[in-house]
Amino acid sequence: MVKMKYRVPSISALCAFEASARHLNFSRAADELHTSQSAISRHISDLESRLDVSLFIRSRKQHRLTEQGEHFYRAVVSGLDSVQTSINAISGWSSENELTISCTHEISHLYLMPRFEALREAVGDQVQIRIMTNEYGSIPDSLNPRVDLVFSYKAESLNSDTTSVVFTEAVCPVCSPDFLHKHRQLLDGPVSNWSALPFLQLTKPNKGWASWEDWFQRSGLPAAPLTYTRYDNYVYLLEAAAAGRGLALGWRGLIERYLDDGSLATVGEDYVQTDNALHALLTASGQTKQAALKCLRYLAEQASSPLQGNG
Repeated sequence: MVKMKYRVPSISALCAFEASARHLNFSRAADELHTSQSAISRHISDLESRLDVSLFIRSRKQHRLTEQGEHFYRAVVSGLDSVQTSINAISGWSSENELTISCTHEISHLYLMPRFEALREAVGDQVQIRIMTNEYGSIPDSLNPRVDLVFSYKAESLNSDTTSVVFTEAVCPVCSPDFLHKHRQLLDGPVSNWSALPFLQLTKPNKGWASWEDWFQRSGLPAAPLTYTRYDNYVYLLEAAAAGRGLALGWRGLIERYLDDGSLATVGEDYVQTDNALHALLTASGQTKQAALKCLRYLAEQASSPLQGNG
């Protein structure tokens, strides 16, 4: 007898989790899937029992994914995307009313998800928005015929019809309110005295983008070597900062959801700005689709707002 190869949860449970993780809200997930909030909660609880982990940090205002939840979300999205792509290929389904966006998990979670409802209104309720996440630089998505718009840290052209700046780079230190209160006297003083504080750093920052070393060059140098805890993923790094584990470098445009709910606070009021920018690029497919063109216009409008699209 051949043993079953896959022992995975039901597709209903996986879809319930994907929608809940994308919205960070069980009620919105239920509305999208045309079911009840209690059914969504039941699916999530069953998944957590099966996996023996907590997938969400629940709160009245907005849920958050745990570190295990973030990892599971990326795996589920990747799997569902593969299944959907195969279905589309087999059935010959038309993608005219589908907008496919490719970006890193960080951009999806920190930039697109807080704006998802506004984006859907901008492109039209009849358009299905699909977000494909990948590691930065790992997939040449501009060559994927099913991808309509790509987020990139490098602009291949400056043609305003096909490219838009999403936000320009501006960074400042952030930490939890408790961390700020505990170390207020030190943080209000000169940067040269910060050496005793714990710092959080990305293992592999995007090439050319700001690091702590760049911020110190513009704001003052610490008097002694620093202690860094490193994270592979910027979402994990921000979660660690929100948990009070140290100072993180916050990118304006990506940290607003944490500032708005009070889980992070800026240290000082000045951002250090550079010439770098995050761009949205239309692919050859996207240049022929109204939904993609509307999406690019929406992103351009967000970028031109006083807070550079920070919501």
